[in-house]
Amino acid sequence: MSRSFLIAAAIIVAIIIYGSLYPFSFRTPAYGIGPVRKLIESWAEAPHRGDFLANIMFYLPLGFFGVLAIAGRGRVFLALALAIITGVLLSISMELTQYYVRGRVTAADDVYANVIGTALGAVVGGITHGNFRWPLLREITSNRVPSLLLAVWLGYRLFPYVPTVDLHKYWNALKPIVLYPSLSGYDLFRYTATWLTLGALIEAIAGSKRVWLLFPLFIGSVLVAKVVIVDKTLSAAEIVGAGMALAAWLTLAVSVGARFRVTSVALLFSASVIAERLAPFEFTARARQFGWVPFLSFMYGSLEVGIMSFFEKTFLYGSLIWLLGETGLRLGTSTVLVAMMLFTTSWVETCLPDRSAEITDALMALLIGAIIALMQTERRAAPVSGTP
Repeated sequence: MSRSFLIAAAIIVAIIIYGSLYPFSFRTPAYGIGPVRKLIESWAEAPHRGDFLANIMFYLPLGFFGVLAIAGRGRVFLALALAIITGVLLSISMELTQYYVRGRVTAADDVYANVIGTALGAVVGGITHGNFRWPLLREITSNRVPSLLLAVWLGYRLFPYVPTVDLHKYWNALKPIVLYPSLSGYDLFRYTATWLTLGALIEAIAGSKRVWLLFPLFIGSVLVAKVVIVDKTLSAAEIVGAGMALAAWLTLAVSVGARFRVTSVALLFSASVIAERLAPFEFTARARQFGWVPFLSFMYGSLEVGIMSFFEKTFLYGSLIWLLGETGLRLGTSTVLVAMMLFTTSWVETCLPDRSAEITDALMALLIGAIIALMQTERRAAPVSGTP
């Protein structure tokens, strides 16, 4: 059993319990039928697609880290079974307990989604635990941090993942760039910085030689996917930003070393994250109260929006921590710097309208940094392939 991954799984369990039972305001419903009967009677209720997919995403990390925590040599199938059982028991426990939490609903479709999410995460964890002869798969499994950050980006960027063969939808996805293209400097800067960061992640996984094939292929695949997936559209800034990122990557690759290149990307991405948090820079004269309750904004609103926002922020803050680490900074230093930056900008957000100025983002950075540290510790402790 892996101690590092067990701690990571425990962090995920703590987040699930906190997110499921907040605000911990328990009461016994008047004229209630009881949690078990309520759960059973809801077995055939049709779920909302967005909430169902969001619940799947919510439990994915549990299955992933659960398998890696349990699996040893020759124990992957046992680890898969135990991780899924853990997800089943945790989900049912949360749903039964939510019956007594004010503002929460006990529903069987949440259990279905949570178990599916745990199972999918467990399968992915089992795959990354294996040894592969195909070089790309082997490099993905041996570079879990950049691979996970790339997967998290795809997770929120391509949601809800449902393709369609409706030609009218394809036209609607292309309308913004064909009929009324809009290209603001801010959007172009943000997309360019993001694509460059994705290029750095791909290079860390596949190496400096294959990145020139995989990076353009990745960009093309994402753009095509956004055309065929329901509720997705393209923008001129996204396409032009991808082209500028490829051009910048080529320029940096032939003119400077790898360390300077990743430092440039880290600085650009840092500026992009700060700008995104403070845009449109229209400050009010009077500051609102700062929120000290973690994850409050995620839990008061749409579950679908909350989970996607959580994945987006995980990518942004995790990638920034990882990029700063690649420049030569210690992981602890990178994590603290990102957490301080997020805390400062969150405090400034008290003077911005329609922003949730709270401690959540800084705390997320600390948790993400801790999980990255645990994953890197496990990688250093893993035996080298071919050694006894």
